Amino acid sequence: MLKKINLIVSLVVVFGWGQFIALAHVHAQTLTVELPDKNLQACIEALAKKNNWQAIEDVTKIQCHNKGIENIEGLQQFTRLQKLSLHKNKINKASLNALPEIKEINIARNNLSEIKLSNLPKLEALYLFGNQFQQLELKGFPALEQIKANSSGIHHFHYADLPSLQKIYMFDNQMETIDIYSLPALKYMDVRQNPMPDGLYEEMDKMPNMTILHDGNAEDWQ
Repeated sequence: MLKKINLIVSLVVVFGWGQFIALAHVHAQTLTVELPDKNLQACIEALAKKNNWQAIEDVTKIQCHNKGIENIEGLQQFTRLQKLSLHKNKINKASLNALPEIKEINIARNNLSEIKLSNLPKLEALYLFGNQFQQLELKGFPALEQIKANSSGIHHFHYADLPSLQKIYMFDNQMETIDIYSLPALKYMDVRQNPMPDGLYEEMDKMPNMTILHDGNAEDWQ
């Protein structure tokens, strides 16, 4: 009887150690990355542990809000990334390119004064509000449907080749003009609280099949 009891105990111990070894092996396979910004690196590694990411190819969504991130260099390695959200960090300049699967980018409420975006063929939504741009340039985004860049100090907005853009939110900026004639899919634009001339607002009111919100010239809203 004693031998039988000892055998059962031994099996439990072996089984328990087997579990420990298996768990240790899984942990060893968790994705680790090397990035210049250690706060961004720490956030991504925490997400990797939570989601059991084991390779770069596993990463399709990065959400790192209010983490003190200043530098986003290195994100281009995540070629399967579909959604990037870095809301409310400390990023001054940003460059994102060659992310073939990205559909949504949120870098709102940072300290951005400059952003460069290119080679993002599937980008559908771009959130840049609450930054400090002097100008914003967007060119060659065939899938882009929505931009939110309100309250960002923008004086000049230049664009080209945005055939799918339907909604623009650019209220509370410093724009004196905007091209309203080269957006074939546009349905909604909010440019209230911008110092544009009344003549341009009158042209906006004539645009067919389109809602454009405005509230007159600078004297009307100061």
